Amino acid sequence: MNKSKKIKRAAVETGLHDKKKDKIVSSKVLTIASIVFVIILVGALVFDQFYESTYLKVDGKNYHLKDLSYYIYSVEYQYDYYDQMFGGNGTYWNMSADESGATMRDIAKEEAIETALYNEVLYNEAIAEGYSLTDEEKATIDTNADKMMESLTDAIIDQSNFTKEYLSDVLGKTALVTRYRQDKVDALDIDDEGITAGISRDEFRQYDIEYLFASKKTTDAEGKSVDKTEDEKTKAKDALNTYYEQAKTTEDWSKIIPADDETVSYTTDNFIASDTTFDDEFEAQIMAMENGAIGEVQETESGYYAIRMIDNDSSESYDKAVEDAITAAENEGFTAVYEEILAKHEYKINQTALNSLSMGSITLAK
Repeated sequence: MNKSKKIKRAAVETGLHDKKKDKIVSSKVLTIASIVFVIILVGALVFDQFYESTYLKVDGKNYHLKDLSYYIYSVEYQYDYYDQMFGGNGTYWNMSADESGATMRDIAKEEAIETALYNEVLYNEAIAEGYSLTDEEKATIDTNADKMMESLTDAIIDQSNFTKEYLSDVLGKTALVTRYRQDKVDALDIDDEGITAGISRDEFRQYDIEYLFASKKTTDAEGKSVDKTEDEKTKAKDALNTYYEQAKTTEDWSKIIPADDETVSYTTDNFIASDTTFDDEFEAQIMAMENGAIGEVQETESGYYAIRMIDNDSSESYDKAVEDAITAAENEGFTAVYEEILAKHEYKINQTALNSLSMGSITLAK
Protein backbone atom coordinates (compact mmCIF):
# COMPACT_ATOMS: atom_id res chain seq x y z
CA MET A 1 0.00 0.00 0.00
CA ASN A 2 2.79 2.48 0.88
CA LYS A 3 4.63 1.74 -2.36
CA SER A 4 1.49 2.43 -4.35
CA LYS A 5 1.04 5.87 -2.81
CA LYS A 6 4.65 6.88 -3.53
CA ILE A 7 4.36 5.98 -7.22
CA LYS A 8 1.14 7.95 -7.68
CA ARG A 9 2.55 11.01 -5.89
CA ALA A 10 5.66 11.01 -8.12
CA ALA A 11 3.48 10.92 -11.26
CA VAL A 12 1.54 14.01 -10.19
CA GLU A 13 4.70 15.99 -9.46
CA THR A 14 6.18 15.36 -12.94
CA GLY A 15 2.91 15.77 -14.76
CA LEU A 16 3.14 12.23 -16.13
CA HIS A 17 0.72 9.37 -15.69
CA ASP A 18 1.81 5.87 -16.74
CA LYS A 19 -1.33 3.64 -16.94
CA LYS A 20 0.81 0.55 -17.50
CA LYS A 21 2.46 1.09 -14.11
CA ASP A 22 -0.98 1.54 -12.52
CA LYS A 23 -2.02 -1.83 -13.84
CA ILE A 24 1.16 -3.45 -12.56
CA VAL A 25 0.72 -1.90 -9.10
CA SER A 26 -2.97 -2.82 -8.97
CA SER A 27 -2.12 -6.38 -9.90
CA LYS A 28 0.49 -6.61 -7.13
CA VAL A 29 -1.88 -5.12 -4.55
CA LEU A 30 -4.59 -7.59 -5.50
CA THR A 31 -2.16 -10.49 -5.33
CA ILE A 32 -0.91 -9.48 -1.87
CA ALA A 33 -4.45 -8.88 -0.65
CA SER A 34 -5.49 -12.31 -1.91
CA ILE A 35 -2.61 -14.00 -0.09
CA VAL A 36 -3.41 -12.18 3.15
CA PHE A 37 -7.07 -13.13 2.84
CA VAL A 38 -6.19 -16.79 2.32
CA ILE A 39 -3.88 -16.76 5.37
CA ILE A 40 -6.58 -15.19 7.53
CA LEU A 41 -9.16 -17.64 6.21
CA VAL A 42 -6.95 -20.67 6.83
CA GLY A 43 -6.10 -19.38 10.32
CA ALA A 44 -9.77 -18.91 11.11
CA LEU A 45 -10.57 -22.38 9.82
CA VAL A 46 -7.81 -23.94 11.93
CA PHE A 47 -9.05 -22.01 14.98
CA ASP A 48 -12.64 -23.06 14.35
CA GLN A 49 -11.58 -26.62 13.66
CA PHE A 50 -9.83 -26.82 17.03
CA TYR A 51 -12.78 -25.48 18.94
CA GLU A 52 -15.61 -26.80 16.77
CA SER A 53 -14.35 -30.29 15.98
CA THR A 54 -16.68 -33.00 17.18
CA TYR A 55 -14.77 -35.05 19.75
CA LEU A 56 -17.71 -37.06 21.00
CA LYS A 57 -21.18 -37.84 19.67
CA VAL A 58 -23.90 -39.24 21.91
CA ASP A 59 -27.44 -40.00 20.73
CA GLY A 60 -27.10 -37.64 17.77
CA LYS A 61 -25.66 -34.72 19.77
CA ASN A 62 -22.20 -33.43 18.87
CA TYR A 63 -19.86 -32.46 21.70
CA HIS A 64 -17.21 -29.87 20.93
CA LEU A 65 -14.33 -28.76 23.10
CA LYS A 66 -16.44 -26.14 24.86
CA ASP A 67 -19.00 -28.83 25.73
CA LEU A 68 -16.34 -31.08 27.24
CA SER A 69 -14.30 -28.40 29.01
CA TYR A 70 -15.65 -29.24 32.49
CA TYR A 71 -14.73 -32.92 32.15
CA ILE A 72 -11.30 -32.04 30.77
CA TYR A 73 -10.70 -29.43 33.47
CA SER A 74 -11.63 -31.86 36.26
CA VAL A 75 -9.10 -34.42 35.04
CA GLU A 76 -6.41 -31.86 34.16
CA TYR A 77 -6.69 -30.29 37.61
CA GLN A 78 -6.25 -33.67 39.30
CA TYR A 79 -3.32 -34.79 37.17
CA ASP A 80 -1.64 -31.38 37.37
CA TYR A 81 -1.69 -31.69 41.15
CA TYR A 82 0.39 -34.85 40.84
CA ASP A 83 2.67 -33.10 38.36
CA GLN A 84 3.30 -30.34 40.91
CA MET A 85 4.46 -33.02 43.35
CA PHE A 86 7.06 -34.03 40.73
CA GLY A 87 8.28 -30.45 40.33
CA GLY A 88 5.60 -29.02 38.06
CA ASN A 89 7.67 -29.35 34.88
CA GLY A 90 5.58 -31.95 33.07
CA THR A 91 7.44 -34.94 34.49
CA TYR A 92 4.27 -36.67 35.65
CA TRP A 93 2.34 -35.78 32.49
CA ASN A 94 5.05 -37.33 30.31
CA MET A 95 5.58 -40.38 32.51
CA SER A 96 5.05 -43.74 30.83
CA ALA A 97 1.76 -45.24 31.98
CA ASP A 98 2.14 -48.77 30.65
CA GLU A 99 4.15 -50.98 28.34
CA SER A 100 2.22 -49.76 25.29
CA GLY A 101 4.07 -46.45 25.41
CA ALA A 102 1.04 -44.44 26.52
CA THR A 103 1.83 -41.50 28.79
CA MET A 104 -0.15 -40.07 31.66
CA ARG A 105 -1.35 -37.39 29.20
CA ASP A 106 -2.90 -40.16 27.11
CA ILE A 107 -4.48 -41.80 30.14
CA ALA A 108 -5.85 -38.43 31.32
CA LYS A 109 -7.39 -37.74 27.92
CA GLU A 110 -9.03 -41.16 27.84
CA GLU A 111 -10.34 -40.65 31.37
CA ALA A 112 -11.84 -37.26 30.52
CA ILE A 113 -13.64 -38.56 27.41
CA GLU A 114 -14.85 -41.73 29.11
CA THR A 115 -16.18 -39.66 32.02
CA ALA A 116 -18.01 -37.38 29.61
CA LEU A 117 -19.50 -40.37 27.79
CA TYR A 118 -20.52 -41.97 31.09
CA ASN A 119 -22.18 -38.81 32.38
CA GLU A 120 -23.99 -37.93 29.17
CA VAL A 121 -25.29 -41.45 28.49
CA LEU A 122 -26.54 -41.98 32.04
CA TYR A 123 -28.11 -38.52 32.04
CA ASN A 124 -30.02 -39.34 28.86
CA GLU A 125 -31.09 -42.66 30.35
CA ALA A 126 -32.22 -41.01 33.58
CA ILE A 127 -34.27 -38.44 31.68
CA ALA A 128 -35.84 -41.22 29.60
CA GLU A 129 -36.85 -42.96 32.84
CA GLY A 130 -38.55 -39.81 34.12
CA TYR A 131 -35.85 -38.43 36.42
CA SER A 132 -35.63 -34.70 37.02
CA LEU A 133 -33.82 -32.40 39.43
CA THR A 134 -35.52 -31.52 42.68
CA ASP A 135 -35.84 -27.92 43.85
CA GLU A 136 -33.27 -28.65 46.55
CA GLU A 137 -30.81 -30.04 44.02
CA LYS A 138 -31.32 -27.02 41.76
CA ALA A 139 -30.58 -24.66 44.64
CA THR A 140 -27.42 -26.59 45.54
CA ILE A 141 -26.28 -26.61 41.90
CA ASP A 142 -26.82 -22.86 41.61
CA THR A 143 -24.74 -22.26 44.75
CA ASN A 144 -21.98 -24.62 43.63
CA ALA A 145 -21.80 -23.00 40.19
CA ASP A 146 -21.38 -19.58 41.82
CA LYS A 147 -18.67 -20.90 44.12
CA MET A 148 -16.82 -22.51 41.25
CA MET A 149 -16.89 -19.34 39.15
CA GLU A 150 -15.56 -17.41 42.15
CA SER A 151 -12.78 -19.90 42.84
CA LEU A 152 -11.49 -20.13 39.27
CA THR A 153 -8.98 -17.64 37.91
CA ASP A 154 -10.01 -15.35 35.06
CA ALA A 155 -7.41 -17.03 32.86
CA ILE A 156 -8.95 -20.49 33.37
CA ILE A 157 -12.48 -19.18 32.90
CA ASP A 158 -11.47 -17.55 29.60
CA GLN A 159 -9.44 -20.51 28.37
CA SER A 160 -12.15 -23.02 29.27
CA ASN A 161 -15.06 -20.85 28.10
CA PHE A 162 -16.71 -21.41 31.46
CA THR A 163 -19.94 -19.59 32.24
CA LYS A 164 -22.30 -20.04 35.16
CA GLU A 165 -24.94 -21.33 32.75
CA TYR A 166 -22.60 -23.99 31.38
CA LEU A 167 -21.38 -25.08 34.81
CA SER A 168 -24.93 -25.23 36.14
CA ASP A 169 -25.88 -27.46 33.25
CA VAL A 170 -23.03 -29.95 33.69
CA LEU A 171 -23.30 -29.93 37.50
CA GLY A 172 -27.02 -30.59 37.11
CA LYS A 173 -26.32 -33.58 34.89
CA THR A 174 -23.79 -34.90 37.38
CA ALA A 175 -26.23 -34.55 40.30
CA LEU A 176 -28.97 -36.38 38.42
CA VAL A 177 -26.59 -39.13 37.31
CA THR A 178 -25.35 -39.57 40.88
CA ARG A 179 -28.88 -40.09 42.20
CA TYR A 180 -29.79 -42.33 39.26
CA ARG A 181 -26.68 -44.48 39.80
CA GLN A 182 -27.37 -44.84 43.52
CA ASP A 183 -30.90 -46.01 42.82
CA LYS A 184 -29.54 -48.65 40.46
CA VAL A 185 -26.91 -49.71 43.00
CA ASP A 186 -29.53 -50.00 45.73
CA ALA A 187 -31.50 -52.32 43.48
CA LEU A 188 -28.53 -54.67 43.01
CA ASP A 189 -28.53 -57.99 44.82
CA ILE A 190 -25.41 -57.39 46.93
CA ASP A 191 -24.96 -59.42 50.11
CA ASP A 192 -23.63 -56.77 52.50
CA GLU A 193 -23.87 -59.10 55.48
CA GLY A 194 -22.02 -61.87 53.67
CA ILE A 195 -19.25 -59.47 52.64
CA THR A 196 -18.96 -58.18 56.20
CA ALA A 197 -18.81 -61.68 57.65
CA GLY A 198 -16.03 -62.60 55.24
CA ILE A 199 -13.65 -59.98 56.64
CA SER A 200 -11.72 -60.86 59.80
CA ARG A 201 -12.15 -58.38 62.66
CA ASP A 202 -8.91 -59.57 64.26
CA GLU A 203 -6.96 -59.14 61.04
CA PHE A 204 -7.98 -55.49 60.88
CA ARG A 205 -7.72 -54.72 64.60
CA GLN A 206 -6.29 -51.22 64.75
CA TYR A 207 -3.96 -49.75 67.38
CA ASP A 208 -4.17 -45.97 67.90
CA ILE A 209 -1.11 -44.48 69.55
CA GLU A 210 0.69 -41.19 70.16
CA TYR A 211 4.39 -40.83 70.75
CA LEU A 212 7.39 -38.58 71.30
CA PHE A 213 10.28 -39.31 68.97
CA ALA A 214 13.95 -38.29 68.69
CA SER A 215 15.66 -39.42 65.49
CA LYS A 216 19.14 -40.88 65.17
CA LYS A 217 19.30 -39.45 61.66
CA THR A 218 20.02 -36.00 60.31
CA THR A 219 20.33 -34.37 56.88
CA ASP A 220 23.70 -33.48 55.34
CA ALA A 221 24.51 -30.51 53.07
CA GLU A 222 23.34 -32.48 50.01
CA GLY A 223 19.98 -33.30 51.55
CA LYS A 224 20.81 -36.94 52.21
CA SER A 225 19.83 -38.76 55.40
CA VAL A 226 22.90 -39.68 57.48
CA ASP A 227 23.54 -40.97 60.99
CA LYS A 228 24.04 -38.46 63.77
CA THR A 229 27.28 -38.57 65.72
CA GLU A 230 27.29 -40.52 68.99
CA ASP A 231 27.32 -37.22 70.89
CA GLU A 232 24.29 -35.98 68.92
CA LYS A 233 22.45 -39.24 69.57
CA THR A 234 23.09 -38.93 73.30
CA LYS A 235 21.77 -35.36 73.33
CA ALA A 236 18.67 -36.47 71.38
CA LYS A 237 17.98 -39.26 73.86
CA ASP A 238 18.50 -36.95 76.84
CA ALA A 239 16.10 -34.40 75.34
CA LEU A 240 13.47 -37.09 74.83
CA ASN A 241 13.87 -38.33 78.39
CA THR A 242 13.29 -34.81 79.70
CA TYR A 243 10.01 -34.51 77.78
CA TYR A 244 9.11 -38.08 78.75
CA GLU A 245 9.13 -37.15 82.45
CA GLN A 246 6.67 -34.33 81.66
CA ALA A 247 4.56 -36.68 79.51
CA LYS A 248 3.96 -39.08 82.42
CA THR A 249 1.92 -36.37 84.20
CA THR A 250 0.53 -34.53 81.15
CA GLU A 251 -2.84 -35.30 79.56
CA ASP A 252 -2.28 -33.41 76.28
CA TRP A 253 1.02 -34.57 74.79
CA SER A 254 0.65 -32.28 71.76
CA LYS A 255 1.54 -29.28 73.94
CA ILE A 256 4.71 -30.73 75.46
CA ILE A 257 7.18 -30.08 72.62
CA PRO A 258 7.97 -26.39 71.88
CA ALA A 259 7.37 -25.34 68.28
CA ASP A 260 11.04 -24.45 67.77
CA ASP A 261 12.39 -27.80 68.99
CA GLU A 262 14.01 -29.62 66.06
CA THR A 263 15.22 -32.62 68.07
CA VAL A 264 12.03 -34.16 69.48
CA SER A 265 8.66 -34.41 67.74
CA TYR A 266 5.10 -35.40 68.68
CA THR A 267 3.03 -37.67 66.43
CA THR A 268 -0.31 -39.50 66.46
CA ASP A 269 -0.43 -42.73 64.47
CA ASN A 270 -2.30 -45.99 63.99
CA PHE A 271 -1.49 -49.41 62.54
CA ILE A 272 -2.70 -52.96 62.13
CA ALA A 273 -0.47 -55.96 62.78
CA SER A 274 0.08 -56.68 59.08
CA ASP A 275 0.93 -53.09 58.16
CA THR A 276 3.43 -51.20 60.29
CA THR A 277 6.91 -49.69 59.96
CA PHE A 278 7.91 -50.84 63.46
CA ASP A 279 10.16 -53.89 63.79
CA ASP A 280 8.51 -57.10 65.03
CA GLU A 281 9.81 -56.92 68.60
CA PHE A 282 8.84 -53.29 69.10
CA GLU A 283 5.46 -53.86 67.44
CA ALA A 284 4.74 -56.73 69.85
CA GLN A 285 5.56 -54.51 72.83
CA ILE A 286 3.18 -51.83 71.60
CA MET A 287 0.35 -54.26 70.88
CA ALA A 288 0.62 -55.62 74.44
CA MET A 289 -0.02 -52.19 75.98
CA GLU A 290 -3.30 -51.39 77.76
CA ASN A 291 -5.32 -48.32 76.87
CA GLY A 292 -3.84 -45.22 78.50
CA ALA A 293 -0.56 -46.98 79.29
CA ILE A 294 2.72 -45.15 78.76
CA GLY A 295 5.67 -47.31 77.78
CA GLU A 296 9.29 -46.83 78.74
CA VAL A 297 11.57 -44.99 76.32
CA GLN A 298 12.54 -47.49 73.63
CA GLU A 299 15.53 -47.37 71.30
CA THR A 300 15.16 -48.60 67.75
CA GLU A 301 17.34 -48.46 64.66
CA SER A 302 15.74 -45.17 63.60
CA GLY A 303 15.58 -43.39 66.96
CA TYR A 304 14.05 -43.18 70.43
CA TYR A 305 10.33 -43.52 71.23
CA ALA A 306 8.04 -42.79 74.15
CA ILE A 307 4.59 -44.23 73.36
CA ARG A 308 1.13 -43.95 74.91
CA MET A 309 -1.64 -46.30 73.85
CA ILE A 310 -4.88 -44.48 72.99
CA ASP A 311 -7.00 -47.39 71.72
CA ASN A 312 -5.77 -50.96 71.33
CA ASP A 313 -8.95 -52.22 69.67
CA SER A 314 -10.10 -49.56 67.21
CA SER A 315 -12.54 -50.71 64.52
CA GLU A 316 -11.59 -47.96 62.05
CA SER A 317 -9.49 -50.16 59.73
CA TYR A 318 -12.02 -52.98 59.91
CA ASP A 319 -14.92 -50.67 59.11
CA LYS A 320 -13.01 -49.24 56.15
CA ALA A 321 -12.12 -52.71 54.88
CA VAL A 322 -15.81 -53.66 54.99
CA GLU A 323 -16.84 -50.41 53.30
CA ASP A 324 -14.21 -50.83 50.58
CA ALA A 325 -15.29 -54.41 49.91
CA ILE A 326 -18.97 -53.45 49.62
CA THR A 327 -18.09 -50.48 47.41
CA ALA A 328 -16.02 -52.77 45.16
CA ALA A 329 -18.99 -55.14 44.84
CA GLU A 330 -21.30 -52.22 44.04
CA ASN A 331 -18.91 -50.86 41.42
CA GLU A 332 -18.60 -54.25 39.81
CA GLY A 333 -22.37 -54.68 39.80
CA PHE A 334 -23.04 -51.24 38.36
CA THR A 335 -20.36 -51.68 35.69
CA ALA A 336 -22.48 -54.49 34.27
CA VAL A 337 -25.56 -52.27 34.44
CA TYR A 338 -23.73 -49.43 32.70
CA GLU A 339 -22.54 -51.71 29.90
CA GLU A 340 -26.13 -52.75 29.26
CA ILE A 341 -27.27 -49.11 29.23
CA LEU A 342 -24.40 -48.05 26.98
CA ALA A 343 -25.34 -50.71 24.43
CA LYS A 344 -28.77 -49.05 24.08
CA HIS A 345 -27.29 -45.67 23.08
CA GLU A 346 -25.49 -44.52 19.96
CA TYR A 347 -22.11 -42.93 20.53
CA LYS A 348 -18.85 -42.28 18.73
CA ILE A 349 -15.48 -41.10 20.04
CA ASN A 350 -13.51 -39.17 17.41
CA GLN A 351 -9.99 -40.43 18.07
CA THR A 352 -8.59 -38.56 15.08
CA ALA A 353 -9.73 -35.22 16.45
CA LEU A 354 -8.63 -36.16 19.97
CA ASN A 355 -5.08 -36.73 18.74
CA SER A 356 -4.72 -32.96 18.34
CA LEU A 357 -5.40 -32.37 22.04
CA SER A 358 -2.55 -32.40 24.55
CA MET A 359 -3.74 -32.74 28.13
CA GLY A 360 -2.17 -30.41 30.65
CA SER A 361 -2.86 -27.07 29.00
CA ILE A 362 -6.28 -27.33 27.38
CA THR A 363 -8.19 -25.72 30.22
CA LEU A 364 -5.35 -24.91 32.61
CA ALA A 365 -3.83 -21.51 31.93
CA LYS A 366 -0.03 -21.83 31.96
